[in-house]
Amino acid sequence: MALHYTALGDSLTVGVGAGLFEPGFVLRYKRKMEADIKQHVSLAVFAKSGLKTAEILSMLDQPFIRDQLEKAEAITITGCGNDLLQSLDDYEQEKDEHVFLEASSHCQENYSAMLKKIKDIKGEENPRYFVRLLNLYNPFPEIELAEKWILSFNSHLRQLESAPHIKVVDTYSVFKGHEEEYLSFDNVHPNCRGYEAIAEKLRASGYEPVKS
Repeated sequence: MALHYTALGDSLTVGVGAGLFEPGFVLRYKRKMEADIKQHVSLAVFAKSGLKTAEILSMLDQPFIRDQLEKAEAITITGCGNDLLQSLDDYEQEKDEHVFLEASSHCQENYSAMLKKIKDIKGEENPRYFVRLLNLYNPFPEIELAEKWILSFNSHLRQLESAPHIKVVDTYSVFKGHEEEYLSFDNVHPNCRGYEAIAEKLRASGYEPVKS
């Protein structure tokens, strides 16, 4: 019997930057999961480049996506990178740091709402699933405010962890100091090595309570 994996998110879940015919982290993680739990994993991906957290949240109201989430034992979510990019643009115009605080708060609220919807979809009778939230790495280490914003957001995201179902996967530490090695030519999205590193970090987070 197959284990079901549903991946939600933005361009990271799409795999932008990996290169032609190369997988992003989703397919890599699926393969590692299959090797670790010795079971076939079926995959459903709902992602689009450019999505912000509010748009990802709204996807959870679509009946087909809700059906896939109801079946899923493994769920990954990426988001907030586009909210950050929008904040950088807004800051350039307004020179007001509050745009970062507002975006961070907005992202956290949307993530919290996503987790509540997933919990409602799964119901109390379905304890065998896990959700992995990927925090933000910093593709702009030279921009002091971006670093400050991302650290603040990641700190807030950690508060949403809830054992055993929900864990935050720390991609920030994976990319810190390895930006040249792990980022693609656009200097924003991961390359193949970056996506492999993300998949390994996901693998290291374990599969509880689906498999201990």
